[in-house]
Amino acid sequence: MKRVFFYGASIVFIFTIILSGCTPKAVPAPGTTSQGTISSTPAPSKPVVSAESTAWNTVVEAAKKERKVTVYSYSWVGDSGVAISNAFKAKYGIELDLITGRGSEFIERLKTEKRMGRMTADIFEGSPSHLPNAKDANTLTASASNLPSLQEAGVWAVEPLFLDKDGFILPFMSMVASPYINTKIIKPGEEPKSWLDIQQPRWKGQIMVQDPAISTGAYRLLAYVKYGVFTEDFLRQLNNQDIRFTTGLQQEAQLLAQGERALSLYLIDSDTASAIKDGAPIKAVSMKEGVLAQVMAIGQIKDNPHPNAAKLFLNWLFTQEGQKINAEAKGSGSIRKDVPSFSPPGAQVQTKLLVLTAEMLNDYAKLFQEKSLVKLWNR
Repeated sequence: MKRVFFYGASIVFIFTIILSGCTPKAVPAPGTTSQGTISSTPAPSKPVVSAESTAWNTVVEAAKKERKVTVYSYSWVGDSGVAISNAFKAKYGIELDLITGRGSEFIERLKTEKRMGRMTADIFEGSPSHLPNAKDANTLTASASNLPSLQEAGVWAVEPLFLDKDGFILPFMSMVASPYINTKIIKPGEEPKSWLDIQQPRWKGQIMVQDPAISTGAYRLLAYVKYGVFTEDFLRQLNNQDIRFTTGLQQEAQLLAQGERALSLYLIDSDTASAIKDGAPIKAVSMKEGVLAQVMAIGQIKDNPHPNAAKLFLNWLFTQEGQKINAEAKGSGSIRKDVPSFSPPGAQVQTKLLVLTAEMLNDYAKLFQEKSLVKLWNR
């Protein structure tokens, strides 16, 4: 069968499949081994800067004088953004200004700001399929070696250099991505149990997924092709199921809760946790072939207006305190072993987790630029 999506189709990737089940304990995140750490991209062997050093104290004092850090953010919307902002300000007295939107829009904004020679934001946070494009556009700067919290040894479920050995792009939140159903429409026992089930006629007109023209979410489905769960033809044939395309994960979770459609092919626990806690009739579905584990990523913008405040915020985010506050606010997992997962029961799955690796994410960043799924689904 002809393969139309992937670079280097002749290369065989061998990926780790993590432990079965998803429990309230910390869930191993993408790229982890069975022990929960990245062996291929270890943390720096020697601390470049420590929390007690004079150099770092200088950064802290300079950050307080800058008084503000601005973030282009996909994840920190609503209550989660308030929680992160309040916690950071309470600790350092520095305002956290969150400008929320989609990653593809932020990349274009960063490119425009770079041409104008005036950067607005300090930090870019979002999908690890978008941040490589920002790095390629020369709009990010390496920050890993300047953050004392990243020098901690033995605490990482996902190593800080997992996504990018050069330290431009840092994973900061682990998540589980799976299909979700509306429980008022789909009764117990009626949910799909295999990915192949969704080709059945009963699901026609009942399926939602993110629009591949504007969101990288749908591209995650290509991971299942990599794993041999289903084929490219399977994705092509979804055209026959009258898919409803959405603008992103948060809108899709809302539409699912409202009963717009019965089944979402791809939602993540951090985007559904709040709705589930509020009683929305949605729940994650366990597929016998497995579902995806992944991360969200963050990076410091090059030539940013508040460089010291940006470093201070990033450093705090990777401490045990920052990771706990973020995981609890988002209802997600952490990349640290000493912070538990806060994913609610309705977002948990009892199945194996398939690791979404850095190599795959880089592939999908390129495929998003080429709009490969747009062509496949005639969008």
